[in-house]
Amino acid sequence: MKNIRLRTIYTLLFIGFLGISLVNCEGEDGAAGPDGLDGTNGIDGVDGIDGANGQDGVGFEELTQFGSINLTLSGTRPDTDEAFTDTKNLEFTAIDAVSLIDFNSFTTNEEGDITFNLLRFLNTPDDDSQEFTAGIILNVINPRTDTQEFEFELDLNEYNMLFEDLVVLQLNDSFDTQDIDTPLSNFSITGFNFNDTTNNLTFSFSFNVDGENNDTDNDLSISGEVDVIVLENIPGVDIL
Repeated sequence: MKNIRLRTIYTLLFIGFLGISLVNCEGEDGAAGPDGLDGTNGIDGVDGIDGANGQDGVGFEELTQFGSINLTLSGTRPDTDEAFTDTKNLEFTAIDAVSLIDFNSFTTNEEGDITFNLLRFLNTPDDDSQEFTAGIILNVINPRTDTQEFEFELDLNEYNMLFEDLVVLQLNDSFDTQDIDTPLSNFSITGFNFNDTTNNLTFSFSFNVDGENNDTDNDLSISGEVDVIVLENIPGVDIL
């Protein structure tokens, strides 16, 4: 009986020792398994509906409605003696009452001669910061007859030409066919037409001026096309 109890005790002790040994022995982690396959991409959603168009921005139609003066100047730079050709389209008209009367109008005298006064800005008119202008006075003597003649004046104010090497050349010049001190050569006006119904005036002009009489200090060729709508300035009407 005593031996049986001892055997039972030894058996229990052995089982306990074995259990403790198994707990204290930790196995090593196995190698990581391969990555799983990527899932299938989802289907793109449907595009949303376009929003409503916004209102049109304010344009410059009111300032460009009376047409333009296109100019081409060909000459030689005074600093490098390099030839240049510069073309600009001046299409903006000041539309205050005084400007329209003085610089976008025509008058007819008793003999039927017509005088046109034009002024166009390169940019939106502003006497403080946008004074880049070209002004033309054209007197047409005996219009629409075999003896039709032209008296012409072109005024350039702060006419800037910007070159690729970031040099600017500014002209402030006046050219007048009636000025004997600054004569023009090869002066020509072609394609003159004035529509009495629409007040549309069109013509082309060209001339040359020597270096002593322009701000480039070199011979200069100027040509241009005029396509404008002018207002009739009734004699005796003054704008205050």
